[in-house]
Amino acid sequence: MHLQTLLNKTSREQYTNIMDKKQRTRNKILASAWELFLLQGYEHTSTREIATAAGVAVGTVFSHFENKIDLLIAGMQQQITAIINQARASDKQHSPRLKLRHYAHPLYYFYCENSEFSKILISNVIWQATFFSEQVSLFKQLLFQQQTQIDDVKASVMIDCYFMTLISGLNEQSPNADAMLRQLTQKIALL
Repeated sequence: MHLQTLLNKTSREQYTNIMDKKQRTRNKILASAWELFLLQGYEHTSTREIATAAGVAVGTVFSHFENKIDLLIAGMQQQITAIINQARASDKQHSPRLKLRHYAHPLYYFYCENSEFSKILISNVIWQATFFSEQVSLFKQLLFQQQTQIDDVKASVMIDCYFMTLISGLNEQSPNADAMLRQLTQKIALL
């Protein structure tokens, strides 16, 4: 083996090890933050406490996440992705309307059970197009995967109904996932 090839292979392995370690550290910080947010609430959790729980320096937290809200957003995204993946595994619906209800059910329950975090998340990402565009794109694919083509207008209206029902439901004194699902069902029945 040539020396250059050996050096390249060693460099790639070192780079991979460094990236794996960074990802493990990021995951440990995120898991610690989520656990503390659940135990103490978002407002009562400091980045110093998160760093201590993760076994890292405060500066390490900030090298992975710009601020505390980014930790909450990443934690919420991780939870939402897991919920969508679970719902996808049990999705046997054929029509876009039934699919939307199928996915909305566990998501609305999650948002209601974590209403403090949900309100903070929505108020902080409402103007971030990338956060919502990824979810909207995924929803369009999931809702219309049985169809020969995506009806963009219908998909957009359905997703608007989903998000507006979520926002208005979380705005209630006591958010109620069942009430949100009933309201969503009534809205999409008009389509």
